[in-house]
Amino acid sequence: MAGRGRPPLDCKVVVVQLKMRLREGADDDLIHFFGAIPAESRQRASAVKAALRAGGVQAVIRADVSDDGELCDSAGSFLD
Repeated sequence: MAGRGRPPLDCKVVVVQLKMRLREGADDDLIHFFGAIPAESRQRASAVKAALRAGGVQAVIRADVSDDGELCDSAGSFLD
């Protein structure tokens, strides 16, 4: 008799938990995105992963790794 359910994974799993508060007006596109995926369908995580991959996550990661000196200069000119 075959086992029930999914077979065990043979790789390390990293769990990322996320909670967002979306505001009407400013986040209408995201509200629509999540509203189109029924919560009970258990497809939200897959939809978010696909959207992140399609939206250029690598460009955001590269932008976040900017030089600290550049960040300080920007902050300094903002405060002046």
